[in-house]
Amino acid sequence: MTLSEINLPGLDVRIAEWVSLNKDALIELTSSLIRQSTVNQIVDGTERESQLLLQDVMRQWGLETELYSPEDVAGFREHPAYYPGKDYRHRPNVHGRHRGTGGGRSLLFSSHIDTAVVAPGWTSSPWEPYVREGRLYGLGSYDMKGGLAASMMALRCIRELGVPLAGDVIVESVVDEEFGGSNGTLAGRLKGIHADAAIVPEPTNLVVCPAARGGALWRLTFRGNTGLAFNGEEIHNPLFDAGRFLVFLERHERERSRMPGPSPWYVEPASLPIIPTRFEAGDLSAALCDVGPEVSLLDIWVECYPGVTEEELLRELVIGYQEMFGDTVAIPEFAKLIRFLPGSALPSDSPILETAIRHMQGVMNAPPIVRGAPFACDSFMFNLHSLTPALIIGPSGANAHAADEFVDLESLYRLTEIYARIIVEWCGPRHD
Repeated sequence: MTLSEINLPGLDVRIAEWVSLNKDALIELTSSLIRQSTVNQIVDGTERESQLLLQDVMRQWGLETELYSPEDVAGFREHPAYYPGKDYRHRPNVHGRHRGTGGGRSLLFSSHIDTAVVAPGWTSSPWEPYVREGRLYGLGSYDMKGGLAASMMALRCIRELGVPLAGDVIVESVVDEEFGGSNGTLAGRLKGIHADAAIVPEPTNLVVCPAARGGALWRLTFRGNTGLAFNGEEIHNPLFDAGRFLVFLERHERERSRMPGPSPWYVEPASLPIIPTRFEAGDLSAALCDVGPEVSLLDIWVECYPGVTEEELLRELVIGYQEMFGDTVAIPEFAKLIRFLPGSALPSDSPILETAIRHMQGVMNAPPIVRGAPFACDSFMFNLHSLTPALIIGPSGANAHAADEFVDLESLYRLTEIYARIIVEWCGPRHD
């Protein structure tokens, strides 16, 4: 059934009015999450207090809630998609459930509560949210506490309007998604939190994204030997090797970004990033150095399209480097810094995609943009490791993982309305 076929007169108007009347509540919920420091500390984190806050809010709204540790989920560490070396003893997941009357499709909104580290250059405290010119500033506002709050408010809207639902609606907040974590998302799937479809509120700028890229973060080690060739010694400075590799990466990024990706979600050429993130060489504790280093380290983040494996991505770099500088060029050692994040995609005839497009157009009064997300995220845990297909739709904003991050409030209002309309159609009574 479509929204117009559900026997609730003017429901689309009532949803829009409810969202308009509850804008301040949406801002305050998002702000309350920003005030909680949930920076991902790679091995562990501080998400617990924020998860408890969310559970309390969910209980106040009448949802069935559960707070659980990923460590307590059967088969968690044994699963092939588990990434080792993490501590979740004080990092619980939380979800709230609105139970339908039965016989309808279920829907899950899945967000991560952790944020990236505080980037240099913030003009105020990252944990003191403020509104200016229609933007809500704060760490995680855009990625992705705003989207999480919008999904919660959408469910609150439907409950307060008394809309009957046949299927369940679940809102979950998982830990440890940043920096290739995704174990929290895996734990939810192994816990048995499944649905007929999932929406991941990552920041897409109100673009409907049926696919997400993958990516790898590697540390490259270039080795040489040091000294001064006073006696004819052969000196090999690894900085020259690292420099050549950087020249290759710059050109390779340009070349691969000119080419289309896999159909149908990445057919238009777009930036496919290769980002050198850190470069180290030499004894930085010494007052000065008059010889080259023995080791040079280069960290790089490399994105790829769905369907590309880690081995294929590595081979792409090595072969491209050799083609540019010759087969005898020194190949660096590659070491993984985080898990490889595989890309994933939905089929073009996915029912949740069709529903989302329809309601995006209804709220925005224009055909929505539909394309693959320009980032990697945890949606692969759904699409590759569960039976729940996941679509990505989130708010507009800027400066994710950077100083003065913000979410655009108007987009957050519209997103809440879109989510609420999707809930009604997807989870409402069905007449097959």
